[in-house]
Amino acid sequence: MSYITKRTLNGSLEIIQEISRVCSELGGPLSMQLYEHIKEEEYKVVSDYNFDYSQPYTSNDFLYARQIQALVSKQDFLDFGVDRKAVALSKFLATEETCRQTNIRFRQAISLDWETNGVLYLASQKISRILGVCPSIDDLPLSFGPGANTSVKSTQANARVKLSAKLECSSNLIPCVQELLTAVPGWSLHHSKYEDDESFICDVALRNGKLAFVPKTSKEERTIVIEPLLNSVLQKGIGTYMKGRLYSAGIDLTDQSRNADLAYRGSLDGSIATLDLSSASDTISREVVWSLLPTPWATLLDMARSESIEHDGTVYLLEKFSSMGNAFTFELESLIFYALAWAVCKQLDIDGTDISVYGDDIIVPREAYDSLSRVLLDCGFSVNMAKSFSEGPFRESCGSDYLSGLDIRPFYVRHVIADRDLFVMHNWFIRRCEFQLARTVLSFIHKPNILYGPDGYGDGHLIGDFLPRLSRAQIRKGYEGSTFDTYLLKPVQYLKQLSGDYLYPTYSVYVSGGASERPSDMYQVRGTRGYKRVSIYTLRRNIFSRNF
Repeated sequence: MSYITKRTLNGSLEIIQEISRVCSELGGPLSMQLYEHIKEEEYKVVSDYNFDYSQPYTSNDFLYARQIQALVSKQDFLDFGVDRKAVALSKFLATEETCRQTNIRFRQAISLDWETNGVLYLASQKISRILGVCPSIDDLPLSFGPGANTSVKSTQANARVKLSAKLECSSNLIPCVQELLTAVPGWSLHHSKYEDDESFICDVALRNGKLAFVPKTSKEERTIVIEPLLNSVLQKGIGTYMKGRLYSAGIDLTDQSRNADLAYRGSLDGSIATLDLSSASDTISREVVWSLLPTPWATLLDMARSESIEHDGTVYLLEKFSSMGNAFTFELESLIFYALAWAVCKQLDIDGTDISVYGDDIIVPREAYDSLSRVLLDCGFSVNMAKSFSEGPFRESCGSDYLSGLDIRPFYVRHVIADRDLFVMHNWFIRRCEFQLARTVLSFIHKPNILYGPDGYGDGHLIGDFLPRLSRAQIRKGYEGSTFDTYLLKPVQYLKQLSGDYLYPTYSVYVSGGASERPSDMYQVRGTRGYKRVSIYTLRRNIFSRNF
């Protein structure tokens, strides 16, 4: 069996059951309780279990119980008798109704209480200061994102393909299409044609966004919107520009460590509250954006968004402003939630130094938790009470879960297991000094696939005592390090010759002038085509023993 060969369903469940057994021995009564359900193959019961951190279980018991749950809660290979796509679509339509009600409420501002109106006013002033003057399209760092568009499949998505792809946009983007195209050198001319009067006409088709589904948990999928090509380019430029403005205001959306550090402190002294929202990006209603953002900015974002989407032949006029798939949604929600949190603290005369936001992961002083929750509710957002914490010893934010200062974040199994997945799992446990669990994982890896190497070079090898190698020629030249072997996945390349290939060099130069995403291999697209074993030179020495 190769490094990437998937096991059978029964083979994957055998691994899950054995790891669960070891966790039950390392934990306590709670871990044993969940393991009993695993033994009886009651996987949905384990997946649905809600942890109450006020119960008198030890931290270790919670840690190993959560690890048992993580083995089945986000996988995509067990049938829980749930139509995941139908659940996601139902949730999407429910959020549309929420946004509709919010839009009505905001158009009739009198229905909002004076405290919320005060917070909204302060938040709008904060947002105006953060964003500054609205940029022109020429000022935006335009570039292509890595994902699919309505005219480009995900398996072919790269900049070279997108330069040649059919141009599509939403109807609200039409007024600035020419300005957008001319910003990227040569792009407009490539897609233009002569008319009888010898004038140029750019061939652009109108297109709605397309609703699509991606994996989320064992019980539901996540809805995203695949955007028209031109919309996505403008959205990417806006999102990158907004990220820079947020960074200037002290909000770094490239680093989650501040949220993690604050969650850790909150789990120790209770001074910090962490909030998580349900379907946050799907509940940013149109009127909330127009109420909070300066009009020029709201107008720019409104032009870039898809106002209508299609699914199974049905067209929906969106009540939400943007959704997952829109390249500025993450920055927009971060901006809005930060401003609301800051405004609540300002209104309550609370020090806002500890406010931190990363998407819908919000951190505020504990004293602001209740007021912020009410304001968020008035704005159409729903606080996920199962993942929000202001009392007790537990806090979670940005993938960091702390119980009284102890990191109890588990490793999640998402797909049918291959040795490649076991390498990642083994190294996860090694880095957390869970040596017994690491040994259990190691016992399932096929012996011919085993490679050891140092930490810090990815998970293509097992972290452990490796056999250093150095040729005589290298020794004579004065090399002091050694080499070790690791596995690398081979990237997929889309080599078909395209009409717009000649544009790629000028696009690369343009993007290198300021966009956040740098072009790499012009032929590489998403996916892998097998793997290879390679040697890496390092100065690192052995740290771990294979007999840990």
